[in-house]
Amino acid sequence: MKATFFYNKKLIGDVLLVVIDNDASITRIDKRDDVCVIFHDDKVIGINIFNISQIIKFKNEGRIVLPSDEVIDIVNNKIASFNIEKIDYVRNTGFVVGRIISVEEHPDSDHLHILQVDVGSEILDIVCGAYNVKENMLVVVATIGTVMNDGTIIKPGKLLGEVSNGMCCSPRELGLNIEYPLHHLLELDEGQVVVGQDFFTLKQN
Repeated sequence: MKATFFYNKKLIGDVLLVVIDNDASITRIDKRDDVCVIFHDDKVIGINIFNISQIIKFKNEGRIVLPSDEVIDIVNNKIASFNIEKIDYVRNTGFVVGRIISVEEHPDSDHLHILQVDVGSEILDIVCGAYNVKENMLVVVATIGTVMNDGTIIKPGKLLGEVSNGMCCSPRELGLNIEYPLHHLLELDEGQVVVGQDFFTLKQN
């Protein structure tokens, strides 16, 4: 099963949230010891593991964008007695390195830009309101289906009538604790990254 991981002790308590389907309604909960498996009919839609800090410590709070194999092993060991499918190891996050290849002003906005962004496998049309967009800039793109730190899923859409198929990200949207100008995209260094690479996998290496 593919899943998204969240941990925020201040807001939720000492619970690791493993979200599989955030849109489905809950019809059944199976709780054993410190593990709670949440179902919609016979489909697993979430897993909660309580007192998780007794097993492993998390440095950051919010979405765990690229959980280690150790974290996934812990979850799979905890759910073994439930006779359900194991959680997949996360090898990519949906946040990829992209290059802005064109910038046009949005005809119906004084601050939005219409971008074409090369992400390696395709060219994406993305509407963006950041101040520092420019041609040939290397950025991080949240592609369709990517889960953001607040749980929002990136979906195809339109902004003031213009198609947008992804989102170019600021450091805050990436959950990076660095000082950076407000409303500015994170600009990546030429020669340090390759278009199409997974950003968070790259950060681990």
